[in-house]
Amino acid sequence: MLKKIVKAVVFCPLLLMWLFGCGIANSERSNLMIANTTHPTPQPIETLNTTFRDENVESLCNRLSEIKKLPYRDPNDTDPIYEALIAKGKEAMPCLIEKITDETPMTDPREAPPWRYYKVGDTAVFILARISKDEEEILKKMLPIKYRKEWETNGVYAYFNYVSESKNRDELQRWWRNWIKENLDSQQK
Repeated sequence: MLKKIVKAVVFCPLLLMWLFGCGIANSERSNLMIANTTHPTPQPIETLNTTFRDENVESLCNRLSEIKKLPYRDPNDTDPIYEALIAKGKEAMPCLIEKITDETPMTDPREAPPWRYYKVGDTAVFILARISKDEEEILKKMLPIKYRKEWETNGVYAYFNYVSESKNRDELQRWWRNWIKENLDSQQK
């Protein structure tokens, strides 16, 4: 009798997994594929919120810690300060670059597992990357080779590992200053 119960306990779930498992596995596989697919980050719709659009860039940069949401897929799920900085575009870049070294802790506004040691300077970097229009590529390019390689396995956490040392925020700030000289200043000539 005990053998029959053991067989039933072992066999029934296996039968159910065989009968229904393919559909679940395919569904999970497709969800993983969707989750790992790179989606372009949506830009905010111009009419979403105009509360901060008339504020100057210095004032907006000083409010980075107030940003509650950096959008990932849904352009309607965003923050008015973020929207205003994106709308300012290249004009906002110099003050955002100055904020890279701001190590004031803030709540991680990204739609990702939150980073416990998130800083105001991180928000500045992510907005700079967004304004550059080549977001993921520029996030990798700004990192030293060691961290670019780490990006391949750890994604954005390679960036967080890099900036965990304060001196590296200074390096990033220099990198972005050079990037502006090479990319924006050359466009104005």
